[in-house]
Parts: sequence; C-alpha cells; structure tokens
Amino acid sequence: MPNTKAVGVAFSDPQFDSLTVTGATSLQATTATTVTASTNLVIASATVAATGSSNTDAATVAGGFTLVTAADATKGVILSAPVAGTVVIIKNVDVANAVLKVYPNSGAAINALTATTGAYSMAAKTSMILVAYSATQWYTLPLVAS
Repeated sequence: MPNTKAVGVAFSDPQFDSLTVTGATSLQATTATTVTASTNLVIASATVAATGSSNTDAATVAGGFTLVTAADATKGVILSAPVAGTVVIIKNVDVANAVLKVYPNSGAAINALTATTGAYSMAAKTSMILVAYSATQWYTLPLVAS
C-alpha cells in the first residue's frame, strides 16, 4: 500500500502525482506539468547585463521575466536548455537604442533560425515571450519571421 500522507519535512512516493496547496505564498516543483492558481501567479524575475558577442560568452537567462541591460548590437543573452512548456520573457531596456542578441542553448533553435548560433535580434525597448516547444525548439510569441 503506497504512503499517501507526508511525514516530517521530507516525503517521496512514486505513486503520488497530485498535490493541492492552500494558503502557501510560494510553491516550487521540479517536474510539475500543470500549475493552477486562483489568485496572481508570480514568476521569477531578474536583471541581467548583456555580455559577449556570440553564443559562447553571452549572459545566461533563466525562466521567468528578465530585464536585460547593456545591449549594444553585439552583446547578448543565451537561453537555458529548453524544457517543453518553459516560458521566458525578455525586456531589452537598453538606453542606447541598441539591438539585443538572444541565443538559443547549444543544439536548440529560436523559430527557424540556425540551431545553437542563430541569434534572434531583438529591437531596443521591446519585449518578447519565448516558449519552449521541445528540448530543441523555442518559439517567440507572437511568432515573427526569423
């Protein structure tokens, strides 16, 4: 008979596949496929300075919302390895009105750009939403020609 009650601070059961949390201010799940919130859903938020000039030395961007500074038409950011369903929101706030290069992780692609090295050129003072479709594909919303 599987254990269906949490005991102490640690709990693990391979047959346990659903959880309802009431009154929590935060919830972290490493393998959740669906999260439903009855109030505001809060996502991770960070500020990152664009760096480098290629997919090998660009600053890393994680899931959630990232405010990117220091774009200069050559500097960029690189997305983490895509996991289907991951959502990334990027805002290029560069004060010099410069393009921000957004690179996919090694082996992945953004829209129809070249895998690994195909940078998406993001205009200054714009935002974009990226959704991972698979372990190798990111799509922008709205989908733009690229």
